[in-house]
Amino acid sequence: MLDWLNMERIRKFLFVNTNTKQTIVKNAFWLFTGEAAGRLIKLGLIVYAARELGAGGWGIFAYALSIASLLMIFSDIGIENLVAREISQRKDDHKMFISAAFLLKSIVLTISIALVIFISPYISNITEARGLFLTIAVIFFFDVIRNMGFAINRVMEKMEREMLTKVIMNFVILGLGIALININPSPLSLAIAYATGSVAGALLILFFIRKSIVEFITKTNTEAIKLVLKTALPFALIALVGSIMANTDIFMLGIWKAPEDIGLYAAAQRFFSFIVIIPSMIATASFPLMARLANKDNEKFKITLEKILAIFMLIGMPTAFGGLILANQIIPLVFGQAYLGAIPVFQILMIMLLVSFPLLVLINSIFVYNQQKKLVMANIFGVVMNVILNFFLIPKFGITGAAAATLASTAMITLIMWKKMKKINNFEIIPRLKKTFVATIIMVFFIFTLKYFGAHVVLNIIISSIIYFSTLLLLRESTFKEIKEIIGK
Repeated sequence: MLDWLNMERIRKFLFVNTNTKQTIVKNAFWLFTGEAAGRLIKLGLIVYAARELGAGGWGIFAYALSIASLLMIFSDIGIENLVAREISQRKDDHKMFISAAFLLKSIVLTISIALVIFISPYISNITEARGLFLTIAVIFFFDVIRNMGFAINRVMEKMEREMLTKVIMNFVILGLGIALININPSPLSLAIAYATGSVAGALLILFFIRKSIVEFITKTNTEAIKLVLKTALPFALIALVGSIMANTDIFMLGIWKAPEDIGLYAAAQRFFSFIVIIPSMIATASFPLMARLANKDNEKFKITLEKILAIFMLIGMPTAFGGLILANQIIPLVFGQAYLGAIPVFQILMIMLLVSFPLLVLINSIFVYNQQKKLVMANIFGVVMNVILNFFLIPKFGITGAAAATLASTAMITLIMWKKMKKINNFEIIPRLKKTFVATIIMVFFIFTLKYFGAHVVLNIIISSIIYFSTLLLLRESTFKEIKEIIGK
C-alpha cells in the first residue's frame, strides 16, 4: 500500500501540474531529461563520427552546417519565444496572435530553405561540402517544424512529450548514423542520419499536439499579422545577429584554414554546447513563470531572477574551472589523440561558460518585459566585434584565435545585457555566490592534487564533484533547501 502511494505521488509530481513551483520543477525535470538524454545520445554519434571520419571529414560536415545556418538566419524571427510569452501572459487575443505568428514563420522558413539549396554551393569555400546542402536543407526544415511544435507544447506545459520526442529522434540519428558510417564513412552518411532523425522528431511532436494545431493556426487576420511583425522585428534582428555570431567562426575558418582545423574547432564547440544544456533548460522551464511575473509582481520577479542566476553560477563555476584544468585529459579521452589540437579551444570555451550561463536568462528576462529592442544593439555590437576579432586573430592564431574572439564578444554582450537588465529590475547576485566561491576553490585544490598524483580523469571528476557539493551542503547552501522544499511539496 505504501509503495503504491509513493508511486502515485511520483506519478502526480511528474505528469500532473498542481501548483506553480511544482510545475516549474516538473517541466525543468522533463526538459533537462529530454535535452540531456537527447544530446548525450547525439554526443555518442558525434564522438563516433569524429573518430571514424577524422578531423577533416568531421570538419566538412560542420562547415556545411555552418554555411546553411547562416542562410537560415531569416527563418528565426523569434516566433517560439513570442508564442511562449503570449500564452503565458494569457492575453485576450493570444490565439489570433499565435496563428499569425506561425503563418509568418512558415513563409520565412520556405524562403530560407530555398536559399540553403540554391545559394550555399556558391558561397562554400570547401568543395567537398557542396554535396551536403540538399540533405542539410531537409534537416533544417524539419528542425524548424519540430521547434514550432515544441513552442505550442511548452505553453501547454507538457514537457514530458518533448522529452520522449527528443530521445526517440536522437536514437534514430545514433542508430542510423553508426550503420551508414560503417557502410560508407563519409560526411553525407552522417547528414542522412541527421535528416532522418529530424523528420521522425517533427512527425512525433506534431502527433502529440494534433488537437491543438487547428486551434492555433486557423485564426489569422491582417491586423494580427501586422502586430506580429511589429512585435517580432526587434527579436528577428537579435536572432539574425545571434545566428551570425554562432556561425561566423567556422565560416571564417573556412576562408583561411583547412577542414582539419574546422574539425578540431567543431569538436570542442559541440562538447561545449552539450554542457550548456543545463542552463538553457532551466531558462526554458522558468520562462512561463517569468513571463507571468514581469510587470505584475516585479519584486517576486527579481527574487526569481536572482535565484536562477545563483543556480546557474553554482553549476557553471565548478564546470568552467574543472574543464579548464582537465581539458588536456578530457579531449583525448573523448575524441582521441588526433584531436589534441582542440585542447586550447576547449579551455577558452570553458572560461566562456562563466558569461554564457547568465546570458541565457538575461536575454529571457529582458524579453518578457517586452524590452527586446534593448537587445538589438548589444547583439549587433557583439557580432561586429566578433567578425573584426576573427579577421585579425584567425590568420595568425587559427582556431585558438577564433575561440578567443568568441569569448571576448560574448563577454561584452553579457556585460551590456547585465547593465540593461539592472535598469529594468535592479537585481543583485554577488551576495548569493559567496558559498559557491568557497566550494569552487576547495574543489579546484582537489582537482590539481588528484591530477598531480595521476588519478584517471573520470575518477577525478567524480571525486571533485562529490567534494564540491559536500562543501556546499556543509556550508548550508540555501539553494539545496529550496529545491528540497519544492520537491517535498
